[in-house]
Amino acid sequence: MSNVEARVAQTLSPPDGGPLRLRGTARSGALVAQWSRRRRLFTAGLLAGDVVAGAVAIVVAGVIMNVAGAAGQIGLADWLWMEMPATLLLLIGMCGLLGLYRSSTKSLMERFRLRATATLLFVFAGMLMLVRGGPSVELAIMPLVGTIALVLGSWIEHLINARLRRSGVWGAPTAILGAGANSRTFARLLMSQPTWGLRPVGFIDDGVRDGDDVNAAAPGKDEDPVSALPLLGTIEGWRVDSGAEVVIVPDCQSLPHDPNALYRLGVRQILVVNQLGEFASFGLQVRHFDRFVGLELGGRPSNPSRGLKRAIDLAVALPLALLTCPVIGLLALMIRITDPGPAFYGQQRVGRYGKPIRVLKLRTMYRDAEQRLEQVLATDATMREHWRRYFKLPQDPRILPYIGNLLRRTSLDELPQLWNVIRGDMSLVGPRPFPAYHMEAFDPEFQALRVTVPPGLTGLWQISSRSDGDLGVQRAQDCFYIRNRSLWLDFYILIATLPAVIGGGGAK
Repeated sequence: MSNVEARVAQTLSPPDGGPLRLRGTARSGALVAQWSRRRRLFTAGLLAGDVVAGAVAIVVAGVIMNVAGAAGQIGLADWLWMEMPATLLLLIGMCGLLGLYRSSTKSLMERFRLRATATLLFVFAGMLMLVRGGPSVELAIMPLVGTIALVLGSWIEHLINARLRRSGVWGAPTAILGAGANSRTFARLLMSQPTWGLRPVGFIDDGVRDGDDVNAAAPGKDEDPVSALPLLGTIEGWRVDSGAEVVIVPDCQSLPHDPNALYRLGVRQILVVNQLGEFASFGLQVRHFDRFVGLELGGRPSNPSRGLKRAIDLAVALPLALLTCPVIGLLALMIRITDPGPAFYGQQRVGRYGKPIRVLKLRTMYRDAEQRLEQVLATDATMREHWRRYFKLPQDPRILPYIGNLLRRTSLDELPQLWNVIRGDMSLVGPRPFPAYHMEAFDPEFQALRVTVPPGLTGLWQISSRSDGDLGVQRAQDCFYIRNRSLWLDFYILIATLPAVIGGGGAK
């Protein structure tokens, strides 16, 4: 172990074992009150959402019991009155025990792991309590309550998250140590991923420059929001009234030699981050060796079985295709009324192993869309640059009025791709299939990695950045999924797709 790891270990806990404290200033009390208010609103919102999700889950389970005759002579209303308080308290208690309501500085993906673990504990504890009375149909109800509560609770949390982000409650104000290019890059990453719960408010000058000045925008990005972030002072000349609640050290090499220098900043939390390169980042375990810390990678990532993944695809896609047939038919009729011509079209995309696949979609553009695109790109330099970075256009002149925008905002135009999933061309979850011209914009190494997995109907990019993410964001998120893919990650993405579609953020 190097001296860097030793300094990391020293920085992980205050020297006296107590909480981090603010320097005594006139604003410190106001800042603590502001932090407390944000955490109270966050906790209250999640608690209320989970109470609603749990209550709905218990009611649905009660209806099923009543239909199956498992409630006996008690009746549905009496059963709910008897069972709901204890069951709801157990569910909320398990979530609270694992810290689901304690902090908003975890990403939605990390929080889903906590929620899934809490649900498993709830089901196990509930079945233990019921089995004391002997074999009962109620034993089968606990997994049902847990599953419904997990899905509904996750949906509600995503919607609450979006609402709190718009109101400025979600996301702890975060200062980043360092004023160079490395710190600025990390600030840009946090800004592109607001669901991580960390909102950059400025930089702490550590006297080291690893690149351009902190207020300089990145080349070719005059609108770079990071350039507007201020310097909040130095470690020794810290502005407590900056409002920062979290300090991030974006590189272990940036840790100060004196750990007390960080504790004197008086923030609630200090995060030390470092890049893992090509290694999978899920499933890491922290190991303690006196003053040293280590990260246990846990061996090779557990990729889902191809046969099991295919079975899940068919089990979900077949009934979903049957249920959505009337919706697809109605949308097709509205397209033909808006712009006479075929309501469906197939586009060549790059599939697994580079094999071309024909992806089905509802038509959202005019029939002469290609000519319209060529005309815009030939006459508007701003649109041309935007197309180069995103392969999307704001206020796209090719889109059909009303119905085209509706389909794209809600992603309903992709419903016919359920047939691609049934055929085996695609999976429910995976990197989205790109046209050849889009794939060619990436480096050869990433192109080779991307075609090792089947393309998906939805993916990590679709539930986060969508069209707001440029090629760099698309590359990073697809790499993350491919290197960390698992059935639970697929389950999370499937659950998060509906709130992302309802929110419509980034859809074009």
